Amino acid sequence: MILKRGLNFSRLIKEATKLIHGKQYVDHFWYLKSNPESLQPLIDNETQIKNTFYEQPQIKEIFNDYYQVSYGRKDGRTHDIPELYDEYEYNGRFAYFDTGNDYQIIERSLKGGEKEVVLDLKKISFLKQYHATMKLTKLKISDDHKLIAFGVDLLNNEDIIWLMKYIDDDKAFRTKLFDCFDAAFTKDNTHLVYTQYDDKFRPYRLMLHKLGTTQEEDELLFEEKDEQFYLDLQQTKDGKYFVLLSQTKQSNEVILIDREDPKKQQLLFSRKENAINLVHHHEEHGLYILTNKNSYDYKVLKQEGDKFVDFYCPQQGEVLQEVDLFHKHLVLYFTKESESFIKVISLQDKEIYNLFIPPSLVYTNHQQNKKNLLRSIYDRVIKKDKSQYFLNQKVQNEVLGATIEPGVNHNYKSDAFQFHLSTPLVYDQVYQYDLSKRQLSKLQDANLTGKPFKREEFTCTRYYAPSKDGTEIPITLVHHKDLQKNRQNKLLLHSYGAYGVPQEIPFNIVYLNALEKGWTLAYAHIRGGNERGQDWHRQAIQENKLKSIEDLLGCASYLIAEGYTHPSLLCGLGASAGATTLGAAINMRPDLWKCAILLSPFLDVLGSLLDESLPLTKSDYLEFGNPNDKKIFDTILSYSPYENLKKQVYPAIYISAGTGDFRAPLWNVLKYTEKLKQIAVQSKKVETIGDHPLIIDISEGGHYGGAGAQSVIEERTRYMTFLDYYVGIGNKEITKKSLTQDIDESIQLADEEDKIQKQ
Repeated sequence: MILKRGLNFSRLIKEATKLIHGKQYVDHFWYLKSNPESLQPLIDNETQIKNTFYEQPQIKEIFNDYYQVSYGRKDGRTHDIPELYDEYEYNGRFAYFDTGNDYQIIERSLKGGEKEVVLDLKKISFLKQYHATMKLTKLKISDDHKLIAFGVDLLNNEDIIWLMKYIDDDKAFRTKLFDCFDAAFTKDNTHLVYTQYDDKFRPYRLMLHKLGTTQEEDELLFEEKDEQFYLDLQQTKDGKYFVLLSQTKQSNEVILIDREDPKKQQLLFSRKENAINLVHHHEEHGLYILTNKNSYDYKVLKQEGDKFVDFYCPQQGEVLQEVDLFHKHLVLYFTKESESFIKVISLQDKEIYNLFIPPSLVYTNHQQNKKNLLRSIYDRVIKKDKSQYFLNQKVQNEVLGATIEPGVNHNYKSDAFQFHLSTPLVYDQVYQYDLSKRQLSKLQDANLTGKPFKREEFTCTRYYAPSKDGTEIPITLVHHKDLQKNRQNKLLLHSYGAYGVPQEIPFNIVYLNALEKGWTLAYAHIRGGNERGQDWHRQAIQENKLKSIEDLLGCASYLIAEGYTHPSLLCGLGASAGATTLGAAINMRPDLWKCAILLSPFLDVLGSLLDESLPLTKSDYLEFGNPNDKKIFDTILSYSPYENLKKQVYPAIYISAGTGDFRAPLWNVLKYTEKLKQIAVQSKKVETIGDHPLIIDISEGGHYGGAGAQSVIEERTRYMTFLDYYVGIGNKEITKKSLTQDIDESIQLADEEDKIQKQ
């Protein structure tokens, strides 16, 4: 199958040359940023190639099978579990616009009373033209339960507008708040405070808006002028304070704001402390602080007079991710080696215990066990003093691959809390834990419709791969229980490794069908994330960023060497900064990979960080370093995917990009693809699409893909179809003989490279 790209779209038009640190830096494709008109012919051409590819009968058959099965497996629930706000119970009810885009209708009722609609986006006349792309971002309720304010991303590009209305009226106020990231009502329900972002999408101002007036009349309360810092507005659960965080990924400044009078502000923590602090207020006990100051990871401080003292310090290896404060308890959400678990601390007697989630409850059908209540197994405190409380028992969650997240839990005085649990095989279960009875119950399960998925046939396992420096990197595998280490398994390796964000193991409806088709899913928990805490992140930033890439290559080599897969069957997936890691890895070792999926990719690291006009440049200095420093410049130049494209055979590559993406702009992505098409050597091991095995999937959305569930399923179906084609029908090297022959040569090459580098 030969689908030719127009050669006129790949010619050099204008290059940019700079002298940096005594070196001449040349960017042949800079014109794609400086001349936006040059993008449309490329978009049209790549879209035509993509459409032609997916219209081929054999490829269309793969796509249709994935899509029909995946879209047919819908969440069988019709509504959320109600959440108690004062005397009202609020919940979301699932609905669809005429365009097919899904959304939620927000409802409420007095306990035991009839439902009334709080917000139905379909009934807001201003929003009618945006039904195909928009999504609700946040919703805030006034203390008197008469007003709501809500944010809407109209074009799915993170450009958010906030509207206000009375709950008993479908007509929104005439005044709309533009460039508004987040908002909240004051105590007297007459004003909104909100964060406003600049032309680089950085929230930098805190504004005060009086309801019934225009946005031009709003009053400035705070402005952050340092472009490395951005504002985040929060509210304490007891409703007494707003908390304004001016922060980077490494430090923040915390300002406490009186909700009765937002002009009364107290600087609680200065950015000079070089720490991250998050604030929770208890009406009787004062402030509880989540901080990483003078600690290897986050710990909890408690206010005593005018001082803060240690209240809870986790054991090393336990990474504190979330804190939820209640009237009588503190609920702590942890991860350890990427496994999630919960601890509860009684604020009355300081007892600490672990909440154990039995696998039998997770993997049992909720409809058959609606009355199933289980008393939690907990460990009492072995050692405690006046300020510190430790558990001497190693915590292990027996549900491998589980992600646990707190529910809304708005009711501060509740004796129960809700949390959500997902695994790669289980979608968004809702649990409730009764703190007084110590009972755990499953409130809601997805109960997927469509083709039954036999999750009892699949499992999750954990392995450790050696990186270049000997560090053991955790890998989680999701696979059929009958997986054989025979080098004949299609394997998709996911990685991220940046910003201290862990590589989660999410539920993906399309992946259920992939597992049924014989795929093994692997997740590399490489450095740069926070799977092992802050140090795991710090080990792979700035001048040490190469460690993320070395970790990924170590994981790929391990999976091949151990027989879980083969280079002709190994594929990689990286999104955003995760695509930086994968893009660098396929430059360094293209022989390890059959395919690469790069979603909203950040590929021109050096060029982007040299351009201070871009939205995220200055904040990214903390992660990647500032290339105005020669050492950092040389480091980035050594791995940046765009700069290191070379004349060699590349794996088949699928790239997604959005015309409204300001984080990974389309022109930045097309620079990479245009250079790749010019420099890559034609592969003889795959069927050719155009001049190279490359698909560029361009949408009108932003950085995070489609606006609704259907769009997300379609995108994931496209890249899984791409993978299935290239490891199957379009794979010219796949024979059982080849799977056992050239593997030793690949491993030997990797060993020789390691020896040379160590010398």
